[in-house]
Amino acid sequence: MRRHVWLAGSAAAALAAALAIPSSGATTHDRTAAFGKLGFTTTGMGTGPSYGEPSFSWAPDGRHGIICTPGNDKGDGSTVQFWYTADGGKTFKHSKMTSPNGGGDCDVDFLPDGTAVAVDLEISDSYLQESTNWGKTWKQIGTFGTEQDRQWLAHSADGSKIYLVYHDFAAEAEFYAVANYNKKTKAITIPAQDCCHSAQSADQASAPGIASTQINPVGSGSPTSLVDEGGNTFSGPILIDPSDQSGKTMYVVYSISDVQSNLNPKDGVPPYGPTRGVIVATTRDGGSTWTSHYAVVAPPNVDGSSEETEGAIFPWGSIDKAGTLYVVYNSTRGETGDHFHQYYVYSKDHGTHWSKPVKLDALGHGRGAAIYATSDAGRKGQLAVAWYQTDNGTPSSTAATTTWTPHVALVTGADTKSPHIVQQALSKKLNHRGGICLQGILCGVGPGSADRSLLDYFQVGFNPKTGMLGIAYSDNGGARPGEGRGEVVFARQTR
Repeated sequence: MRRHVWLAGSAAAALAAALAIPSSGATTHDRTAAFGKLGFTTTGMGTGPSYGEPSFSWAPDGRHGIICTPGNDKGDGSTVQFWYTADGGKTFKHSKMTSPNGGGDCDVDFLPDGTAVAVDLEISDSYLQESTNWGKTWKQIGTFGTEQDRQWLAHSADGSKIYLVYHDFAAEAEFYAVANYNKKTKAITIPAQDCCHSAQSADQASAPGIASTQINPVGSGSPTSLVDEGGNTFSGPILIDPSDQSGKTMYVVYSISDVQSNLNPKDGVPPYGPTRGVIVATTRDGGSTWTSHYAVVAPPNVDGSSEETEGAIFPWGSIDKAGTLYVVYNSTRGETGDHFHQYYVYSKDHGTHWSKPVKLDALGHGRGAAIYATSDAGRKGQLAVAWYQTDNGTPSSTAATTTWTPHVALVTGADTKSPHIVQQALSKKLNHRGGICLQGILCGVGPGSADRSLLDYFQVGFNPKTGMLGIAYSDNGGARPGEGRGEVVFARQTR
């Protein structure tokens, strides 16, 4: 969800009502044979009243996993929908949880002992719940963080700390909260003193200062200032470095607009313009201090024309087992209009210096678009990135002839100058027709398509036991059997 709290309540209710679909009571299958070089089979959830913006997490045993979406079970906007598996993603069952004021964005995570945690966006905060039976039932814990938008979960290596990072409405900046987990009693506590830490410490503020992407031609690796970092941030995940045994190295990934793009009505809704840079905030002392650098930044706009966009809803990051940090994002670099492409960059020195961007999709210049960006990293140099792609349109298209399919790239040697990339569609069946809006809850107000039916992201993850990929995505293309008006689909890698 995009921020702007004065619209969030009514917009969320209207959106929830629009996403309500009849329950089919059964899952649906794309085809029996694995599709593509990597080999994927797809299963449609076919149940529940919502399908947009699915989050997904594998349990440590590799057999269990959970998908969640914001829901609207009884029209009150207070329910989150879950689909959980006990056989590695072959079949799923359905459950739900209700929070006092929620029904908004959800995220789900598994702790090392198999306990699942999930958060439900309430705007005033998020509501934390836990499941000790792999997602079948949920226990309410309490409010987590303070007024916020787009929240993400992570946990320490030993599972004793649960982190929630989010965009703060009041400060228009990145904050995080911390809860404690007792592995013996499986009890979660949310101490007040561990709420609402800033991931943008004032003591590291430095040049280039305000509107840096216009006034000074900064590049990747450049430090950022608090003026740049605050205001119109788009929250990506909080990442815990698995190679740091102390557990004190963490990162927060987010994208920002800038002064010039915020005032340009050609591409946004002033004062909220398109994103112009992706930032990584780094702490190596457990959050006491942070430093921030651009992972990627758009060049200065000198003629006032359409802005180059870097990291539109939402930037994503991941860390491989060796500690290499990756940021994936979509970009219109070198293009006119909204012909987006998928890129990644990597850093081996905790986000201070970054590689040159690596393009992942196979689209040519001026052709089609690849949007959203979600990733996971595995063993050293192994990176998976997924996105939605059209070969015959752009996000601003409104014609039903514009068709989209989910794509994935598996990269080995991703931490080198010569990566090996295998990319393909997940299915022959399209998952959407027409445009896809990238302006969050301002869709329909600014330029471009107003269609936000898929919401703003989806999620990919390596199975921790098999190393195969699982991908939860949204589908309302009408091409799947028994789909109705839309459903969550799970793509399971088989080879």
